[in-house]
Amino acid sequence: MSTNEQAWPRDWRLRVRLWVERDGQAVLGDGRLELLEWIDRCHSISEAARQMGMSYRHAWVTIQETNRAAGEPFVEAATGGRHGGGATLTPRGRHAIRLFRALRDQLRKDAGALLPRLVRPTTSTGIHVGAAISLEGALDQLATDYALRHPSVPVRLVFGASDSLAEQVLAGAALDLFISADVVQLKRLAAAGALAPGARTPLAENALAAVAPSSSPLKARRPADLLHASVHRIALATPSCPLGAYTKMYLEKTRHYEAFQAKALVVDHAQAVAAAVQAGQTDAGLVYSSALASLTGLRLLFRVPRTGAAIGYVGAVLAAARQPAAARDFLTFLKSTEASRRFRQCGFLPLRNKARGRASGT
Repeated sequence: MSTNEQAWPRDWRLRVRLWVERDGQAVLGDGRLELLEWIDRCHSISEAARQMGMSYRHAWVTIQETNRAAGEPFVEAATGGRHGGGATLTPRGRHAIRLFRALRDQLRKDAGALLPRLVRPTTSTGIHVGAAISLEGALDQLATDYALRHPSVPVRLVFGASDSLAEQVLAGAALDLFISADVVQLKRLAAAGALAPGARTPLAENALAAVAPSSSPLKARRPADLLHASVHRIALATPSCPLGAYTKMYLEKTRHYEAFQAKALVVDHAQAVAAAVQAGQTDAGLVYSSALASLTGLRLLFRVPRTGAAIGYVGAVLAAARQPAAARDFLTFLKSTEASRRFRQCGFLPLRNKARGRASGT
């Protein structure tokens, strides 16, 4: 094969799609998987539909079709009015989505790894992205999505605490793109002239969520409920990390910060909060709501409305980028409809209209 024949045309897109059938009827695909996952997080068909931007009727019909096609229920819904009284996944439903998700993700990773070896590379170093560790699950998948579109431009991801990544940038680390929800670090890099000229790009949003161990009977719908005598310890991130800063901002706004401090197990970062709750070291914890999409052993108590603590992830090309054009192209991809859908599947929230025209934390 000649060199020209080996090159990957820029307008080609490789898509890997998987679905499960039974007797010729579709049981699971990407859309149904996402709906089942949201029902599992929210325990509500109406709330799951709202999170996905679909009508309640469409969600209800989809669940009925899925149950029929599977031959046994994946979702059991309780009665309770026009929008139902709650919904849960059956053990069979949970097993099905775990299997489907693992198989789909492995197929995509295999294709994303194989394709670059079959085409002629157009860049020798690829793109190096430094990103907040809370984005790890989403960006791993998005890098694979990008590789299926642009196999000749490898994306290398470096995850860490935002302050640590900012230190690396200022020390001259070979990074092309910086992505974080840490307003302080974005301003710090801008003040040091470490960001390339141009607007910083909003990519996705997150929210706070109160969680308990999955086996806990605890019920809570608002911060005040966590101050009940039955709740002894609450895992909180230190205010020096982004999650902790957003948590403090929210609890101060609701005037519960001091009361929470009396029960707090303060840990270093978002992953440590989730780990403490998963291990049963605390009765509850405040995490990023996106954690519910990738972590097991957690049960949602309530979500904090975005007005309570606005959390926006911003991407910026670095002034010392070795591959600035490729970095800008990847950043553009991260704002695409395809990427927005992937962020949503990973538990992140779509950008609100006002965020689309400006970067948060600038």
